[in-house]
Amino acid sequence: MSQDILATLTYTVSQKTVGWIDQTISTNDCQLTLHETVIHSQHYSFPIDAVLDCSYKPFSDGSGLFYLHTNQGVRSFHVNMDPSFFLKAYQRLKGDLYL
Repeated sequence: MSQDILATLTYTVSQKTVGWIDQTISTNDCQLTLHETVIHSQHYSFPIDAVLDCSYKPFSDGSGLFYLHTNQGVRSFHVNMDPSFFLKAYQRLKGDLYL
């Protein structure tokens, strides 16, 4: 049971802070990592058996939302790159015959 990283995907987490007079928005880049048995994000770990599917919805500005469909619901991640490599690595891991 290897824990080598099969694929990574950078996603952005935004946080809004509101003060008395101003508000600021800060962003942090985080990594979604695909392993043989688990997918890790900054705050969550998803066992690969609990992940039902992955999908991607692109926006016109080049960014998009990457979705992890799990047995606990759908988690979304804001990405600024094409996640095709991550999607194909996940499909290969799950044994998708239509690659």
